[in-house]
Amino acid sequence: MKNIISLFIILFSLSTLAQEVSRATITEMAKRNHVALSYQDVKKVLFSTVENIDGVVCSVYTPSQCQKRYYKDPTELEIKRAEQGFNLNIEHTWPQSKGAKELPANSDMHHLFVTSKESNSKRANLPFCNAEYDYWQMDGSIYGFDQFSQDCFEPQDLHKGNVARAMFYFSIRYNLPIDEDQEVTLRAWHKLDPVDNRELERNEIIRAIQGNSNPFITNPEFINIIRDY
Repeated sequence: MKNIISLFIILFSLSTLAQEVSRATITEMAKRNHVALSYQDVKKVLFSTVENIDGVVCSVYTPSQCQKRYYKDPTELEIKRAEQGFNLNIEHTWPQSKGAKELPANSDMHHLFVTSKESNSKRANLPFCNAEYDYWQMDGSIYGFDQFSQDCFEPQDLHKGNVARAMFYFSIRYNLPIDEDQEVTLRAWHKLDPVDNRELERNEIIRAIQGNSNPFITNPEFINIIRDY
């Protein structure tokens, strides 16, 4: 009986929230105060501030691959060394070839993360999935294929929720659809890896720099309001 009452309360709360917050409202929240920066400026900010924790920058897909002693105000030369000598670069979670090629999408930090050059290359522009078989794996991230034998990429567990919320943000911010199979997977990852303090901190750092927040980080329950991305 208690479980039934609890379920009713949850459903009622979601229904009430849906009446107050619409898809259009969430889209407006995602766009509000967004200032487009150049991609070169964003690369510098990601390495120096957004992904820099006590002077260390690590790949989100393969967290054992890090660059230490990274300065808070890197020069272009240091960024180039990080990309080449240390094999770190910038991943567009929503692939450039699928809608993230032009500004402001191309430099929107809410879907940009530092990754190793190798894992970035393996992911390429593949959809996200729960891989059934692997061609390559490292630190829990897998390049392989899914149950339908489609090539795809699975990030390590501690980044799955971040990927989901970045993808949902990009979809709503730029009005681009997510295919049904991938959406089901991303919704599951959102629950598996909920928002943590580091993600909240990152979201706030980005808001201070480019002006807007990812509403699915500040209000994770918004994800369930939208039925089809």
